[in-house]
Amino acid sequence: MPRFIAVHTMSMTEQQALEMFKSMPPLPSGVSWNLTYCDFAAGKFFCDWEAPNKEIIEQGFKAQNLPYDAVYPVRIFNVAKGAFED
Repeated sequence: MPRFIAVHTMSMTEQQALEMFKSMPPLPSGVSWNLTYCDFAAGKFFCDWEAPNKEIIEQGFKAQNLPYDAVYPVRIFNVAKGAFED
């Protein structure tokens, strides 16, 4: 499944982020939100997604009025194995 990193710029506290994350609607079939790196001081959030394409992720953000800077297709390099994951 293709992987993506979505970048968001939003000013919020940890508590506000928890409330927002918990209130997210169910994801479409075939879409996985794996994790989010949060930099609360800078108001930056980096979210790891798996989806058939980036447009389905962007459509979800737009439907929820969730601001985002960009969605990037990415590949994972496994340092321990010295190889890219498929």
